[in-house]
Amino acid sequence: MERFDVVVKNGIVLTMDDEMRVLSPGNVGISGSEIRYVGRDEVKGDEEIDASGCVVMPGLVNAHTHSPMTLFRNAVEDQPLEKWLKEYVWPVEATLKPEHVRIGAELAAAEMALAGVTCFNDMYFFMDQVAEAAVEVGIRGVLSEGLVELFSDRASEEVLKKGVSFAEEYHGWRGMIWAMLGPHAEYSCSLEFLSKVREEADRLGVGIHMHLAEVKPPVDEFVKKHGKSPLKALDEIGFLKRDVVFAHMIYLDDEDLKLVKERDVAVAYNPVSNMKLASGMARIDEMLKLGIRVGLGTDGPGSNNTLDLLQDMKFAALLQKLRYLDARSLPAKSVVRMATRGGAEALNLDHLIGSIEVGKKADLIVVDARKPRYQPIRDPYTALAYCSSGSDVRDVIVDGRIIVRNGEIQTIDLEETMQKFRDAVADLFG
Repeated sequence: MERFDVVVKNGIVLTMDDEMRVLSPGNVGISGSEIRYVGRDEVKGDEEIDASGCVVMPGLVNAHTHSPMTLFRNAVEDQPLEKWLKEYVWPVEATLKPEHVRIGAELAAAEMALAGVTCFNDMYFFMDQVAEAAVEVGIRGVLSEGLVELFSDRASEEVLKKGVSFAEEYHGWRGMIWAMLGPHAEYSCSLEFLSKVREEADRLGVGIHMHLAEVKPPVDEFVKKHGKSPLKALDEIGFLKRDVVFAHMIYLDDEDLKLVKERDVAVAYNPVSNMKLASGMARIDEMLKLGIRVGLGTDGPGSNNTLDLLQDMKFAALLQKLRYLDARSLPAKSVVRMATRGGAEALNLDHLIGSIEVGKKADLIVVDARKPRYQPIRDPYTALAYCSSGSDVRDVIVDGRIIVRNGEIQTIDLEETMQKFRDAVADLFG
């Protein structure tokens, strides 16, 4: 009998493979950083994790966030997006130092790991600090330096250079970090600038992560100025390719939806942030039926306010049912897939992560479904989509390494991190 480094046994295994196989009970064998066995046979490991009564699933993929904004959590509430950004967030961000971002990102990475997120797509500033924090905690990151051109006092070439320099240094870093270019939004970057971003992304061989069509007033202003929607304008400059991930995508017409499908760009759906900021409701159910790649994101902890993707699955499903007034919209199985395999597909990482399959990276989590609110588990997808919370995550394995064991982070001193975080908040806000 082959022996593995780590075996997760006796669980309800949601493979999220092409057949969406569920093995109950099932076992997963891990050697090094890869999954080497998935099935029902008895297997042995140097370390064995008994997942009896628990759900074993791929690590969650947070398709859009701004992790260092843990620093802004609970600071400004119940404000519309434009006011929230311009009057509260941006003035404080102007005073940020690398050490603030480092500790904000470290706390966020720990929070995500404890809640089962093993990979996140992040846009912010001082992203070298975010990369280091993610690797220290032990989770993967797809990171982009936020590029705000029109509201910057720097020349556009200097703004772009910062994102390019980060991508050149950190794309592929330590096998855990990938880089993208991160132009902020259609209202903060000119079309000329975005054309240059596209050129640089092609040259570097990296993707693009950008907010688009999030709130109505900037979209209306863009249409008034350019005579077409932001998406159509981006298509005309050759911006839309498979390596693009657009966050939000709320204000799209039918022609825009067809363009998204034809150009095979991906979408990051952020239901909690969209509700909290009263931004609107994206047409996610229609996107999925068209075959558009959609991942689930929390957005930043300043506008969510947590990084709990398991909990957000319920909001994601319910908001679509409300939008279409159809209880069949975004069913449980689809939303669980969106938080795992769908996120990996959106980030073009599904050849490595997003499902429990032999040959893929060993990124998987154990969710304790023995708690009262899960009972009875008639269907594991329904139980996860409508009953779960990040606090139910018991064990987390990333790249074959156990980083959360029995609900406790193994890679950092969490109390020390939290104290440094409190000091950073006091320094920023007084």
